[in-house]
Amino acid sequence: MLGKTIQLDEKPEFQIFFLRDDDEQSVEVQEVEKIDYEEVKKRVEHGESVFITRKSKEKSTRSLVEEESTVDLWYFSHS
Repeated sequence: MLGKTIQLDEKPEFQIFFLRDDDEQSVEVQEVEKIDYEEVKKRVEHGESVFITRKSKEKSTRSLVEEESTVDLWYFSHS
């Protein structure tokens, strides 16, 4: 059974983690309203791993999907 989707008035924000495969294993975090997939593609092509998740807002009793909760996580790795 699919849950009923609820429209929110505010735009969701995302956190994008760019994980570099360098000596320091450095991480860059960006908080954005829209995901720039060209930037993500460029970073993966240059050997970085990318982790994308929704940015947590203040605790709310509203849910995005009723019934079952879903997790919106995407992980891209350059092999």
